[in-house]
Amino acid sequence: MSRVTNTRAVAILAATSATMGLAACGPSTTASGGESGAAAQTDYSSVEPATEISFWGNHPGNSVDFETQVAQKFAEDTGITVDIVSAGSNYDEVAQKFQTAQVGGDAGDLVVVSDGTWFSAYLNGSITAVDDIFSSADLDAASYYPSLYDDYLYQDAHYAVPYARSLLVYMYNKDNFEKAGLGDTAPATWDEVKEYSEKLAAADTGAIPFTWASDTSYASWSMTSLLWANGADWSDGWDFSPMTSEATASALQFAQDSITDGWAQVLSGDPSTVFGAGSVSQMINSSGGIGAIRDAAQFDVGVGVLPTGSSGDEDIVPSGGAGLAINANSSPDKQLAAAMFASYLTNAENTVAFSELTGYVPVRSDADTTTLTADNPLFQPVIDSLDRTRSQSYARVLVPGGATALDSGLMDILVDKADVAETLNSMQAEIQSSYDTNVKSSQG
Repeated sequence: MSRVTNTRAVAILAATSATMGLAACGPSTTASGGESGAAAQTDYSSVEPATEISFWGNHPGNSVDFETQVAQKFAEDTGITVDIVSAGSNYDEVAQKFQTAQVGGDAGDLVVVSDGTWFSAYLNGSITAVDDIFSSADLDAASYYPSLYDDYLYQDAHYAVPYARSLLVYMYNKDNFEKAGLGDTAPATWDEVKEYSEKLAAADTGAIPFTWASDTSYASWSMTSLLWANGADWSDGWDFSPMTSEATASALQFAQDSITDGWAQVLSGDPSTVFGAGSVSQMINSSGGIGAIRDAAQFDVGVGVLPTGSSGDEDIVPSGGAGLAINANSSPDKQLAAAMFASYLTNAENTVAFSELTGYVPVRSDADTTTLTADNPLFQPVIDSLDRTRSQSYARVLVPGGATALDSGLMDILVDKADVAETLNSMQAEIQSSYDTNVKSSQG
């Protein structure tokens, strides 16, 4: 049977992290990363899986009952008991408790890691590569959507598998589109975004034509799509020069001009709330919010794929969310059992059931999504976007504090009307410094 456990006791360990010199969420500056743990020297083909493991997470999308049911079925099929541990209310809390518990050796065998926390766990030597374990156990990793799986790829190894993943979509108010004579489909290009927004402003719908995300709503995540659509980026691997390129400056000048010209604004807080209330006509938002927005809105909600730009590239969709990582310090038999459960929890059948429950996207390319789109046609653009995703830039998700630096810089550009080129230079310098201090030094 599976069990659900609360980790209040683990919180006590967290209080000792400062005196023991641990990096709870940020990376250690001394760990070698990726070489510690049993996986570096274990031949898993000769290992028998453990009969009991623990799974630490925050139950994304209120999924504790789902995870419990899957664990019970897994136990029936394999004889392996999964202790499901409530290790925090969000990804950061889970990451902190998982890292702190490494000291006592009682951290979970399988753990939920976000796009912003897995690399710190890697640098601290707390999670191990999954490739050899999956291969030795004949577990299927090939059917994960490549860009979702490769979000956890570093130095030719994967350190997690995708689980609770979302991506960005274009959301719009169909009623306001009709008032502005725009039809009922989303703009296909950024030029059309501007054209549609100007027509919405002229139609006097009573709503802001378009909103950019603020620094409290992952501004740099949604802005990434504008950059990618126009041949720009935050970084290329550990090379941060794309951040100050002409293409990036031009894209962000377009964003700044949209506010100056009056067809867009930056609203504080969650844009989903103001959009659902009918106060904004268009936004880029997480696919995970579609259901709640649809249920709250008093208008016809439209969802489309993200607009393309001057590059003509269609692979411009950033994804986010969480994956499942294996504790580098668990015994090989527990690591093997953890890999088995990770594969089972995210198999083609379960990933669809999880998507139906939570709104996260299916992570397997062989998943039958017919029921998802039949019950919720608004989800079809989400499915269509899965083949257009791209792994996120290192500057945003791997550099400690990278997303915060980018979000802050974007607010300088969009809200304070700071000079785009000068601000990008400052952002690049800050991120380069963090990389040199926290990542480069720890990699030798």
